[in-house]
This record gives sequence, structure tokens and C-alpha cells, in this order.
Amino acid sequence: MESEYTKKPLGSHCPSIIDDKGQPVLVMPPQWKGLVLEETIIPGASECGPQYSGMPILAFGLSGAVNRWYRSGLKTLYFDNSGPLFDVFDKNYERDYGRWEGIPGTAIRVSLPASVIQRYLPEQAYHFDLEPAYGQRDPKLRKIILMLATEIKNDLPNGITYAEGLSLTALGWLNAHYAVKKQALQKEPNRLTPLHRNKLIDYIDVSLGSSELTIATMAKEIGLSPGHFATRFKASFGIPPHRYVMEKRIERAGHLLKVEPDRSILDIAITTGFSSQAHLTYAFKKINNITPARWRTKR
Repeated sequence: MESEYTKKPLGSHCPSIIDDKGQPVLVMPPQWKGLVLEETIIPGASECGPQYSGMPILAFGLSGAVNRWYRSGLKTLYFDNSGPLFDVFDKNYERDYGRWEGIPGTAIRVSLPASVIQRYLPEQAYHFDLEPAYGQRDPKLRKIILMLATEIKNDLPNGITYAEGLSLTALGWLNAHYAVKKQALQKEPNRLTPLHRNKLIDYIDVSLGSSELTIATMAKEIGLSPGHFATRFKASFGIPPHRYVMEKRIERAGHLLKVEPDRSILDIAITTGFSSQAHLTYAFKKINNITPARWRTKR
């Protein structure tokens, strides 16, 4: 039995409107590559448990007047649903509970799958999203969506090119007026937690002499992907991980050169993770502007 706490797709409590043939009144044409539309029933008295969007979604009211309560965590939002309004849900939208009371009606749900964004807005494919909003009025966008729905319901009387044009027009309007702006996405990268930072410092310290000390192994040590690790590492330490490791190796080599004057430079190079004495000499001079041999004799 499915738990009442199982998270379900957004709008799963609203069944599709069925025609006299037992099929949904809005069925996307074969090979359709545009926005996905569905005409659904808005229940007059209903409630639901946790739901999620998974992609940008819009809901356009067609009829009815239903009041709504959405709860996410400790926050509850109330909406007096009247008039030709629509809601915008971002791709990460989640709510814990929803309730509807009033006069039942119908709505058109518009979904923006990743494949649509990839096809028509490829340069924004990895960050495109819509700003969440409720009870919006936009006669132009509403007209485009209703025209597209009518075309699809009537088996594309003006041809699929016309319908795809309407879909692209709607997407362009959404991108211009409802999309999350690029500058809003350019937030400061997440930093490593203090626990992860300290764990890394210790791990690097004991692994300096190992050739296995790589971005991949450091990322694995704290359970991050290499890409996320590199970004968070630089935000936390101010330099990329490979630079940090190199500086730590140079620092360790410099210390050994001083405290073990009889130890060969080659041995110190291998001990601190360099492939050869020449490698150590090159890196050491680049950072300290002096060779290891001169460093050793310098007072």
C-alpha cells in the first residue's frame, strides 16, 4: 500500500478531462516537440499529500472558483481563486499538503519538459527555470495557450507548423517575462562544511606523498562529485584544489630540506609526491623563486 507521505507528481489529484471516446480531450500530436498541455478537472472539495513538480509547470484556470491552501514546511499560502488566473511552479517546487474548496471547474496544465528547453533554448538548457507565482493575469499568454489548446483539440486544422509556432511563441514569452534571470542564478558557490573542510585538510596532510591524491579521490573522501567538489573547494580555500595540494607539497618539502640536511633532494621529492627531483625543483622555484638546493643552504 502506498504511504500517504509518498511524494506524487504535481496535479495528480486533478484527473484529465475525457471525451466521449474515453480519451483525454487534449492529446499531443505524434512527434510533438513543443509544450505539453493537459486539460484537467479542478475538484471542488479535495486534499492531497506531498507533491512535486520536477519541471516548470503552469496551471491556467478555465472555469470554477476554488479556494486553495498550500503548505510547505511551516508556511501555508492561501489563494482566492476567481477570474482567469494562472499559477507558475518552478522545477524544484514541492509542497507537503494541499486543500481545495469551492465550485469545481477545469484548467489547462502546461508542462515544460527538459527536452523542450534543450530543443528551443539550448544555451539555457542547464539553468532554465520559471519564477514561482500565483494568481497571475496575463491576457496575451493566456490567449496563446488557449489558441494552442484549441488547435490540438481540433486535430490541428491549421497544420502542425502553426501549432508548433504557437508553442514556441508561448515559450518565448515565458522566457522573456517569467524565467529566472541569469544574474539571479550567479550566486556565490556553496562552500564546504567545517566538518568536510577539516576532514580534507587532514586527508591531504597524510596523503601528500601519494600519487593517488587527485581531485577525484579528494571528492570521494567527502562524498561529492568532482565537479561540485572543485567549485566548493575553491569557494572555501580561495584557490583550486590542485594549487592547494601543490603548495602543501612545496611547504612540506621546504620543511624537510631544513630539518633533514643530509637527506637527498630526490628522496624528499618522492616523499612529498613529486615524480622527480626536476619536478620538485621546477615547482619549488616557481612558488618560492629559489631552488630547493639554495633554500637548504639559505639562513
